[in-house]
Amino acid sequence: MAPAVSSKEVPKKVVRHALSMAFGTFASRILGLLRDMALAALFSRTITDAWTAAFRLPNLFRRLLGEGSLSVSFIPVFVEARMDSKERAQQLANGFYTLLLVFLAVLTALGILFAEPVMRLLLDADYSPDKLEITVRMARIMFGFVFFITTYAYFMGILNTLGRFALPALAPTLFNVAMIVSTLMPGSWFPFEGDGLAWGVLIGGALQMGILVPALVKLGAMPKLRLQGLNQDMRRVLRNMGPGLLGMGLLQFTTIVNLKYASGLGEGAISYIYWADRLLELPLSLVSVSLGTALLPALSALWTQGQKQQMSETANYYLRLNLFMAMPAALGLYYLALPIVEVLFMRGQFTGADAEATAMVLRVYSMLLISTSCVRVLVPAYYATKNTWFPAVVSAISLVAHITLAPLLMREWGLEGLVTSALISATLNILLLLGFYPKHIGDFDYFKLALHVVKFAFAGVGMVIILQVYWLMTGWLGEEFFAKVVSLAFTILLGAASYFGLSYVMNTEELKALNLKQK
Repeated sequence: MAPAVSSKEVPKKVVRHALSMAFGTFASRILGLLRDMALAALFSRTITDAWTAAFRLPNLFRRLLGEGSLSVSFIPVFVEARMDSKERAQQLANGFYTLLLVFLAVLTALGILFAEPVMRLLLDADYSPDKLEITVRMARIMFGFVFFITTYAYFMGILNTLGRFALPALAPTLFNVAMIVSTLMPGSWFPFEGDGLAWGVLIGGALQMGILVPALVKLGAMPKLRLQGLNQDMRRVLRNMGPGLLGMGLLQFTTIVNLKYASGLGEGAISYIYWADRLLELPLSLVSVSLGTALLPALSALWTQGQKQQMSETANYYLRLNLFMAMPAALGLYYLALPIVEVLFMRGQFTGADAEATAMVLRVYSMLLISTSCVRVLVPAYYATKNTWFPAVVSAISLVAHITLAPLLMREWGLEGLVTSALISATLNILLLLGFYPKHIGDFDYFKLALHVVKFAFAGVGMVIILQVYWLMTGWLGEEFFAKVVSLAFTILLGAASYFGLSYVMNTEELKALNLKQK
């Protein structure tokens, strides 16, 4: 039987694992940013809209099956099995791996065969027929990504449970390298414009999965194909997956709703949401996703050992740590939205009008960062208790709110109304998860959370004042590209220094978490 987890070791261990993941994620996101810069500059909005729309469905299955119900349903049961014996854990890994590969093979084949009717269903009737043809062709090429990326997520879940976080976090860099290469390839090498982008997705997914195989083999944890019946552990994973699929499906269905609505808002709307979302994903992945992924095995172990109070304290602490990092990121994205977009994307076929539209979406999404990041960190607490149904109910309520509000707000504000509706529904999601935490899990110190948020807000106000330096600097240095880069970099560094400096003066507890040498 595996040794029990010491509650004293959980905070330090989770931060260390989260930081190791954040390092790999940061490398991947930087490469992803370079990829998106090339995409914006080298291709027209017709091609970028088509590629984004075609990638939406396989990306949805990635989040649904990979980052969603599969990992959160499998990991708690796998942790429990390993605490009993390695043989039991390996039997679970083998049996589920076999079942997963069969399912993914069938799903991938269906996705390729029915790409056209599915894309017609997902896109607005006003979507250009020529653009639809490009979108369907790309969708057929890249749907195999679902097979590779979901298998990668399963391998990642096993490695995370075994305490290996860095390599799975670094693996997506291979996907982005493949995408950068495909973006820079001459269009004449392919039968149709944009096909290289689709092939880049497929090859990148295969590379991202493949790099984890040697690590699993070395640890003796590589799952094997084994035809066997459903044992008790596999049944438990599948039972947990039902509500989890519903919950994550409803949460991810918001992206499909946004695609449907945005595809009727004219050329470029889909791309503007995509680029703003990509900028949002950088801080979200570095902080919230890394924390949430590292937390799930630790919280699952605490719950299994009956340490419910320690589990709630740990969840509360890392929710505060998440907010401590997310709030300055959100404020920075909001106040510097236009200069960030101009510096990163405004070249080639990406015009000033494109920059204004993307910056508008980014300002709304910067506020969305707060609620979305909290959901990513808080939901693992529910999943650790094997409660996957309540997050599903909350996701359903939030989705209904978005579907109801979006058309109303779009009539008045168009694209801005659509993204504002997404912000409102995400805020509702986190409020419900927080409000019902005591009912489903245990005590939650709301007062302590609020007190710390006030500290973060005070430091954030100081940072916002400092951010005004950007406009002073561009007034001195001018509006040329290099001047903007220098002004933006200096402003971001100064803003970050002011936020963490004020936090240090206030003796903010969460700042100390970044010092892993502390006792």
